[in-house]
Amino acid sequence: MKKIFATSIFAMAALSSNAAPLVTIGDQLDLFFRGSFTGSWNSNVTYTSSSNKINDYAAIFRLGAEADYGRNSKFKANVKFFEDLTRYAQHKEFNSNLAHVAATASYTEQVLKIDANFSFDQRFQNTTTTIQDDALVRYNEYNAGINATYNFSDKLDGEIGGMWQYTEYLGNWSSEYSDVDVYSIPVSLLYRITPKISAGLTYQYRYTEFSGGNPINVLFGGDTRNDHFGGVTVRGELLPKLTAMVYAGVTYRDPSGSILVEDQDDTTFAFRATFGYEVSEKLGLFATGYRDFGNGASRQSSINSGCEVGANYYFSEFIRSTASFSYVNSNYATYNGYDRDDDTYVGRIGLSYLPNKFITLSANYRYMNNSSNIAGCTYNQHLVDISVAVKY
Repeated sequence: MKKIFATSIFAMAALSSNAAPLVTIGDQLDLFFRGSFTGSWNSNVTYTSSSNKINDYAAIFRLGAEADYGRNSKFKANVKFFEDLTRYAQHKEFNSNLAHVAATASYTEQVLKIDANFSFDQRFQNTTTTIQDDALVRYNEYNAGINATYNFSDKLDGEIGGMWQYTEYLGNWSSEYSDVDVYSIPVSLLYRITPKISAGLTYQYRYTEFSGGNPINVLFGGDTRNDHFGGVTVRGELLPKLTAMVYAGVTYRDPSGSILVEDQDDTTFAFRATFGYEVSEKLGLFATGYRDFGNGASRQSSINSGCEVGANYYFSEFIRSTASFSYVNSNYATYNGYDRDDDTYVGRIGLSYLPNKFITLSANYRYMNNSSNIAGCTYNQHLVDISVAVKY
């Protein structure tokens, strides 16, 4: 039976068939060429709330390569590199060349499994906490993680991991927004209730450190934050065709580094859940939800609660579609005299056509609406894109 995975529209639009490698080296290493062309229209490039929204057409050329190692081996690795060359029709100041790297690796023994990942992304775009009326913010994002699972027995598993996230603002933006390092160490002990369902306890320590930016950021946001999460986790095939991974518990946040945030210690219910349900060979449903502390570009602390529901449908072997709706509430701690509360709604729909194992054609539409009690943070956006992707 064909497996339909839970996925968002952007992952769905990027699906491609298993193409034959461009070059094979030995028995383990395959090399692929990856490229694409995307034409898009954006109704609000900078997320501005003013009446002078910047809308424009853009062409995005993507050139890259992929290396896949470890066919029929205990150790497997995959590395992708690509460069996005974006050119706008009217607003040339938004043109950019952005590099991206994504790598995964795994090692599997009888009782031990280790997974690792790394990604690097150059960004030239705005976010809900870096809104500019007529400019885009340039920054880099780094992500790295490792997770080890050990089977103590047929019934008992242990997991430990480490994660690092780093956001680095570039140019003049480094004097306005603060760089942030986030380090996380999750530990889980799981009991296998049935061959397909495990449940247990999870603890995670998370350390956040800010640097640079506007001096006011330091005054109101502090330099560091310590988060402690404790709770339960359930994962596996809960019902026939229903898979789930759920973490639920309590997170305590302890900010430090500024007199003005000493009284903002906070505790909140926190969770993260992912569900996938295979209705039929052609239709799959997915749902995600989460609630956790977050950080803004000006060191704001927030509690973010969100969910997404959607569906993937296979019309045939060659045509696939996806649609989803998501909602996020971001409640920010008092910052510089303001109590900010945002509601973000996003609707997506996409269609992909795979005429052969080398080419993917796709069309996507996204609508986003950010409603805030701060007038300058309320905006909406329509985004349409059509793309042709090649993997060889």
